[in-house]
Amino acid sequence: LVVKAMINAAKSDGEIGPKEMERILGKLKESGMDGGTQHWVMMEMSKPLDLDAFAAEIASPEEAAEVYAASLLAIEVDTDAERQYLQRLAQQTGLNPAVVQYINQTLGVA
Repeated sequence: LVVKAMINAAKSDGEIGPKEMERILGKLKESGMDGGTQHWVMMEMSKPLDLDAFAAEIASPEEAAEVYAASLLAIEVDTDAERQYLQRLAQQTGLNPAVVQYINQTLGVA
């Protein structure tokens, strides 16, 4: 879910830019990504964004917070599309607004 969160956040503005791809793949390589995982990541990156289906996979408030934080780590929130995606992600997963604010502050996102 965390990797999907990073990929979906990167897709939220319509494309996965080189910096976003590098950031995602770099974090995965740090964690010991194997060839199969890299193939899966590339396949996920090529799929269209489906926030409804993704949000349905998130089973708890703890997972929602983790997914939201991972989404922030994957991108520079510098477009309206990215801000709207994060807002919709928080809403669709039932993430408490106070938790969203805390995560944003902790990760330095205005």
